[in-house]
Amino acid sequence: QKHIKSLPLDSLDSHSSSVRRQGMLLIADCSKVKPPLEGKEKSDVLVVCITSIFALPSIEALQRQEGHKVNSFQDLYNQSVDALEVMLRALLSEKPTPAELQNLLDHLALWMTSEKAHERLRAVSTSVCLLQAASKHPKFCMSLEFPRLGLLIGQLALCVGDPEKEIGHQAVEGLYFLYVLMHCQKQPRRKMGPVTAVLHPMSKENWDIYEPTRTCQNISEIVKRFGQFLSSEQMTDLLLTALESLKEANESTIEASKTILTVLLEKYKWKIQKQVPKIVDRIHSQLRAIHYSHPRQAVMMALCRLACAFMEEVSTVLLKYPLPLDRDVAGMWRILAKTEAACHTHRLLDVLLKELQERPSTSGDKASILPVAAASALFEVLSVSMCTQAVKRVYPRLLMALLVQVHYSTGLSLPDSSASRQELIPARCVVQTVKTLLLKMGCHYEFTSVEKEGGWELLASSEEHHRGVGLLARAMVHYSCCELWRILYLLVPFLERGDKQHKLTAMAFFVELLHMPQAKRLPKKYSVIRLLKGLTDPDPVIRALCVKGLITMADWPEIEIKDQVPVMINSLCGVDGRLVVEALADVKKIFRGLDGASYVGCIIGTLKPLFDDERVSVRSAAISLFGKIIKKMKKSQVLMKEEEILDSLIPLLLHLQEGNPDVAEKCKNALDECSRLLEWRLPKQVDNRKGWHNHQEGVDEICHYFVKKHQENVQRLLFQSQRYLSSTQPSIRRATAMFIDTLIPQSSGTGTGIKHNKVLSALKGLIHDPEASVCIFAAQAHERVLAVYRKLKYCPVEQHKVNSESAEKHKSLSNTSTTQSTSSRLLNALNLWKLTTKR
Repeated sequence: QKHIKSLPLDSLDSHSSSVRRQGMLLIADCSKVKPPLEGKEKSDVLVVCITSIFALPSIEALQRQEGHKVNSFQDLYNQSVDALEVMLRALLSEKPTPAELQNLLDHLALWMTSEKAHERLRAVSTSVCLLQAASKHPKFCMSLEFPRLGLLIGQLALCVGDPEKEIGHQAVEGLYFLYVLMHCQKQPRRKMGPVTAVLHPMSKENWDIYEPTRTCQNISEIVKRFGQFLSSEQMTDLLLTALESLKEANESTIEASKTILTVLLEKYKWKIQKQVPKIVDRIHSQLRAIHYSHPRQAVMMALCRLACAFMEEVSTVLLKYPLPLDRDVAGMWRILAKTEAACHTHRLLDVLLKELQERPSTSGDKASILPVAAASALFEVLSVSMCTQAVKRVYPRLLMALLVQVHYSTGLSLPDSSASRQELIPARCVVQTVKTLLLKMGCHYEFTSVEKEGGWELLASSEEHHRGVGLLARAMVHYSCCELWRILYLLVPFLERGDKQHKLTAMAFFVELLHMPQAKRLPKKYSVIRLLKGLTDPDPVIRALCVKGLITMADWPEIEIKDQVPVMINSLCGVDGRLVVEALADVKKIFRGLDGASYVGCIIGTLKPLFDDERVSVRSAAISLFGKIIKKMKKSQVLMKEEEILDSLIPLLLHLQEGNPDVAEKCKNALDECSRLLEWRLPKQVDNRKGWHNHQEGVDEICHYFVKKHQENVQRLLFQSQRYLSSTQPSIRRATAMFIDTLIPQSSGTGTGIKHNKVLSALKGLIHDPEASVCIFAAQAHERVLAVYRKLKYCPVEQHKVNSESAEKHKSLSNTSTTQSTSSRLLNALNLWKLTTKR
């Protein structure tokens, strides 16, 4: 072995040829000695011997290099090859089994794919020699299977398409001997003994199918002949061998591979069904290794043929690839959607839809993110123009499944095992697919409308999801989106099944579709009764949506909603303020025909607490809705009690001072409507948007109006204002202190029965307010209210009563004077600070 390995591989002479020949003949003789060569030692010997001959330059190159006659090199080469074949036959005779034959052929297979034609020819010719030897060996064991028969057939079949005619002819001959072996092996009565008896009836003329001008037909016929003998695993090996060869940028090899793949996937696809996952994985790995367009197209075509037969199995394998999808997996999904047969695209979409209807999970025994993978796959499928009609068939179900899947995916993270988990947010991934679906169906205006309103961000938020769904549904109704009526009728059964997220998404969409004319044709049990039932749902969002839907149906013919108003309003108890104002946004619809104040009263009672909500949007919406309700009423209708309107004046006046232009505008409109119903003429200072702390005359005029024109309501107004001293907004606390500071002194001689002690106590708590301006006006109000209190309690006409009071009364008076003194000192200090600040 060492001598052979040391021989040069770039030249051939009598000495080196002799050493090679003698070395290999010696190995052949030693094969009969026990123990025989085994394992790595044997493999190393084979590699050295085969390489020492196959790696030699071609005879023509040697002749040009040395300038000798070709015959001399040919004779030396033939002698070396003969010695190699003797050695290989000797090794096979030592162990005449299919496994040993496969082992020897495996050492030759590497050279069959060489870029050099003379190396390929040497490998194929030597393989034919081995196969012929096996077929003629008297003790060749036929009871054992070939370990990798599919691989062996594939290697030789690919050589049939070689541009060198001699290689193709030799490959066909080798396949003939292999076919004979397989034919004998499949005969129950012939498991041992020579195969020569079979060679005669199987005339070689019947296998002389090689025709250089029609190599694809040659290969096709060969594969068909072997197909009857191959098992599922062997058939898969043959197919994978053809796929593996596509990495070579050789046109003849590519065409040969395509032929093998076509025959297998058309004639014998039923044999490889269980091996689909293995095949798809190999296709993916091949795509990652192939960078030329032609072989990539061949691999993709094989995938298409496989998917046409086993769409469900292929799709299931592709869905298990990690997210985000790499370039090759994305391309595999797109190629599946490009099939010309519509039935295959329908099957593909059905598979994806089925997965989209499941709930993803990243914890527990049933952890699965296949629904998110299905959304990613659908995104790729939708990019293919050929599938538009197939998508239209299942568009309503796809849209609703995706919207529910967005809700499922909010807050969902990919498993830790996913290397790319940080690169993909599941909810955004599904939202992207929703966008693509809408654009695919031509909903461009709807898409733009939702985009402008920030609907996509709402859709991907767990708290705002239902608002995003509603925004999308409203846009689709507004622009009369195609297939909307199909979505409406799909939602009828959709509302009755699924979990919380499923029902919430469906309800949010359904409520908006009630604005469609077609919705009026729905039976009551699918519309009114279903929404009334939803008023008792434990989810407050569902209850609010049901109220909104019932209000929408208020003007439907033969639908009576007004009797359900108290139930509807009661269902909103404890519901977030934003949900309440959204639910009651169109409440004016139900006022038509109402003849009792209780209905409007319960609605107003629900809105008024929202005037003081911490969120500006909720305050603004509640005040605006209140103003619209008041505007719809006439004095003669008596739909509201006067007290309910009076109780709204102070909140509206004080929120005018909030400093928010939008809230101020809503308050102004609501006050105008209240004064109209009360038949009051509020002073023009109410319309002034300037803050009272900079324009004292405004609050002076308003308080003067209340005391002069509506003295009987002063106590009510003052009581309402006191609770705003604890408002969370400094501007409201400041305005309240100024209002009290002005109202009490002006009403001191009216006998209104104001309880000064409670007012003083509340004002005293603001003297140390974190906001400096609040401290100043609270101290000022406290000083003036205290003065009024002392004047009323200790006036000169009753001074004799003071002198006759007990010691305890005198002590109480001293405490009051002390409080006054402290308040005065604080007021003086704050006024000095205020003056310094202005300077």
